[in-house]
This record gives sequence, structure tokens and C-alpha cells, in this order.
Amino acid sequence: MRDHLLQLARYNQWANNRILDTAGDLGDAARRRDAGGFFKSIHLTLNHILVAEQIWLARWTGDPPPHKDLDVVLHEDWGHLKAARRHQDEALIALVTSQTQAQLTEVLNYKNMAGMPLKLQKGLIALHLFNHATHHRGQCHHMIHQLGGEAPVLDMPFFILGL
Repeated sequence: MRDHLLQLARYNQWANNRILDTAGDLGDAARRRDAGGFFKSIHLTLNHILVAEQIWLARWTGDPPPHKDLDVVLHEDWGHLKAARRHQDEALIALVTSQTQAQLTEVLNYKNMAGMPLKLQKGLIALHLFNHATHHRGQCHHMIHQLGGEAPVLDMPFFILGL
């Protein structure tokens, strides 16, 4: 599972960079425009991905949740948001790299945002993080297209083949 998760972490970084680069070409007004996404805009959707990951990583490490809402805006400035995203991607790769197979099968007890106690294996949590990012990147991809940008290819075979 660890090798699979590491490949997903690297793919996640690659896909995030492609979205950031393409969204960066749109300009700030377009990135902030309500384009019909669940979190309205590209900017707010990318913020949400960071918020959710920070909450999950705090659960993983046993730290208190850093945010009380999933739609908190961490970074108003595009440059800061990009830097935070790139830092987060490195942190996710480092986290997966640091885990043994046994650690990834450990069960984490946590409370969801509604306070409900739950438990899940750490490896499945990591899988969820990458799946969650893919889901919201897809929304960003659609919004880029809706705003007149050229949405990047994000298919995993392009990552694997280095295209």
C-alpha cells in the first residue's frame, strides 16, 4: 500500500502544479469569480483542499483541529496560496515516505467535523486525501474551462508516462 500511496502523492503534486499553473494564467478576478463550483471559485476551492488536508493531518498527528469550518479562507493572496499548496504537497509526500506498511494499517480514532467519533486505517485516510483532492481538482478543471482557460490534462497515465 505504501508504494501505491507514494505514487498517488507524487501524482497529486503533479496535478496540483498543473492546475496552479493554468489557473495562474487566468488572472485574479477570474480565479475569484463564482464559476458554479461547490466552493464557488477556483481560489476558494483550492483553499478548501488545503483546509481539509490540514484537518486530516492534525488528526493523524493527534493535534487539535486547526480549523472549525471547511470553507475558511487560509490565503487571500494567490502567491501565498500557491506556496502553501506546494509546501503541503511536499509534506504529504514526506508523510507517506515516512510511514511503514504497519503504520499505514494502524487505526486512527478521530471525530469528524460534526463531532461524531469515527475510526479508520491511516492508509485509507491517505487514500481519501488524494481522492478528495482529485474530486475538487476536477471542479477547478471545469471552472478553468468555464472561464475560458485551457484546462490541463490531468489523467494519471500522462503523469506516469511523463507527458
